[in-house]
Amino acid sequence: MPPAPDPLPPPSPTPSTARSTAEHPGSGPALLEVAHLSVTYANGARGVQDVSLRVGEGEIIAVLGRNGAGKTSTLRGISGFLRSEHTTVGGQVVFEGRELRGAGPTKTFRRGIVLVPEREKVFPALRVSEHLHLAGAHGVPPSAPCAFEPLERLRDRRAGLLSGGERQMLALEVAWRSQPRLLLVDEASLGLAPVVVKELMSRLRSMASERRTAVILVDQDASSALRVADRAYVINHGQVTWEGATNTVSAADIAREYLGTSR
Repeated sequence: MPPAPDPLPPPSPTPSTARSTAEHPGSGPALLEVAHLSVTYANGARGVQDVSLRVGEGEIIAVLGRNGAGKTSTLRGISGFLRSEHTTVGGQVVFEGRELRGAGPTKTFRRGIVLVPEREKVFPALRVSEHLHLAGAHGVPPSAPCAFEPLERLRDRRAGLLSGGERQMLALEVAWRSQPRLLLVDEASLGLAPVVVKELMSRLRSMASERRTAVILVDQDASSALRVADRAYVINHGQVTWEGATNTVSAADIAREYLGTSR
């Protein structure tokens, strides 16, 4: 068993970032508990070695790490998208008190877990309105106002003609209309302009608060992720190397100590 994650020297939280215990959405029982998750691919490569994490109702946790650290494999191991890839998943994935490890994506979706992947988020040939119609099968009428307001004027546009930020908004909108209990978001900020990232992250925080939806946010942009997350985990070589509340550490500290960058 790997040693416990080393804590970063925590700076004192500022009044603008500190959250009281009453405000902390993850202070109650865990909605999801992952214990000693491991992922081994058919070629023998270890995508995840030993990852344990928890997320509470209405809480956003950020999962940070370099390329190849095991972040995406962790999300896919939780959501069941590895069953068709001859991949071995070990450890425990407990959602709302019931074991999920070994369940396929259909079962996890029915339980309320929705994954927004890094790539292939939308159907390029379908219009925005058609995406909303598909999502409407899960309870939200297609005519309902979009959580991401810019999509309202784009309802007749094909997804393949949207900008990168608009496609990300659409992917999150479709996922949101599925009324998830747990939303898994992989690299929401990848390739997007800072102003778009800021808007996406702000809306994601509001969405989590409105329905008490839990969110696991995987991102290489530590600064953006930490601004909206309640807690963070840093993964390196398939293992958790640090975890803690986001109001006790800066993005610069995490980047310098664990990500090998200055961001």
